[in-house]
Amino acid sequence: MQIKFEILKKGDTILNVWENHIAVKKKSGEVEIFQFFLDEEGLPRLSENTILVTQGNGSISAKADGSSVEITTF
Repeated sequence: MQIKFEILKKGDTILNVWENHIAVKKKSGEVEIFQFFLDEEGLPRLSENTILVTQGNGSISAKADGSSVEITTF
């Protein structure tokens, strides 16, 4: 079976694929990490949650359903 992920936008490149993760370098230089899994029927799915790595001052923020929380880690 071949699983096809159509997640790249123009200018994006794949940095790495490991286990069930795909690291995509955006045209802007940001890196977004996607997680995929097989559902209970064995069909491939992308997790709704991604990790976005970008330039900043060392803080981590999380957004969900219109609300946001900011956590400073260093």
